[in-house]
Formats: sequence, structure tokens, C-alpha cells
Amino acid sequence: MAHQVLWNKIILEEFIELASLSKDEEMIIRTRVAGWSRLQQADKLGMSLASVDRIITKLKIKYDSVQKYSPILPPRKFSAQELYMDTH
Repeated sequence: MAHQVLWNKIILEEFIELASLSKDEEMIIRTRVAGWSRLQQADKLGMSLASVDRIITKLKIKYDSVQKYSPILPPRKFSAQELYMDTH
């Protein structure tokens, strides 16, 4: 998800507010945006890799559900080619 949305502070805070994220979900999204790998997140947050993956999956679903209600949140990119075309 960190590569499917071009994150900035405004987009991040808007998503966190609209989606009513739990503390774990908020920590995962903040560390994903900061560039942490899934393994780093699992290690530093004291979770299993499977738990981190489950939270990331929930975050993607939540993002897609709240994105349509905010003019600030851009749609998620679903392919590397689509992301490349937007940045080049």
C-alpha cells in the first residue's frame, strides 16, 4: 500500500481520521509510509509477520472504502505500470 498511494502528511492524516484506525493500524500505516519493511514492522512492533499482513490487508480495504468520501485521498494504484505512468 505504501507504493499504491503517493503519501504525504495531509493524505496520511486524512486517511487516519476518516478510517478511525486502531492504534495498531495507525502504527502500521505510519511506519509503512516511513518506508519500514514488513519484517521491520513485525520486529519493532512485537507482532508476527502474519499479523502485520492482516492489518495491511484491512488498511487497504478501509482506504478503498473511505477514499470515495474525500476529495483529498487519491485512488489507490493497482499496478506498477499505472504507478509508473503517473510519475513519469
